[in-house]
Amino acid sequence: MPRSPYRYAGAILAQAQGQWNPQKQNMGMLELEINQLVPGGKEILILSLQEFTVPGREVGTAELPYLNGRVKYPTAPNALGNVSATFRDFPETGARRVLHQWFQLVYNERTGLMLPPSVLKTNGHLVLFSADGTQERTATLEGLFPTKEPEVAINFAAGDHMVMQIDFSVDRVIWDPSLLAPAG
Repeated sequence: MPRSPYRYAGAILAQAQGQWNPQKQNMGMLELEINQLVPGGKEILILSLQEFTVPGREVGTAELPYLNGRVKYPTAPNALGNVSATFRDFPETGARRVLHQWFQLVYNERTGLMLPPSVLKTNGHLVLFSADGTQERTATLEGLFPTKEPEVAINFAAGDHMVMQIDFSVDRVIWDPSLLAPAG
């Protein structure tokens, strides 16, 4: 008699003997190393972060004839997508000011000038925590810079803080080896 999915899941959980907690979606943080570009900006952005998404890596594929069919093989990796982050803008913190100053290094509206990438790119760190708050997995994000300045949206009907969604270009996401073999 085939097992039901419920019984199968129950057997897996019984084997785990309470050693694994579920990963919650809100157990992580994104730290951007921008204090050299915008002094004091790192902590402001950490504290006003609402959510973020870091892209995964994708490789291309190509085909070769093999016997009477075709097989696929991996080709060069595709460029990474953007890191998408949402920040809450409180008037007292100046999160919009920090993002505006960083974006002005990418493109200054007054002068029309852009700084070289070597000057405006920075690194970031992604940290995922376990349920008890200890650091579990980390990744280094290399070559970050904002690709757009957050828009301003005014709504007189709401009394909430402003929310800014911004995308950052990223060159590489390098996971710490503990992702593959978590300490236990």
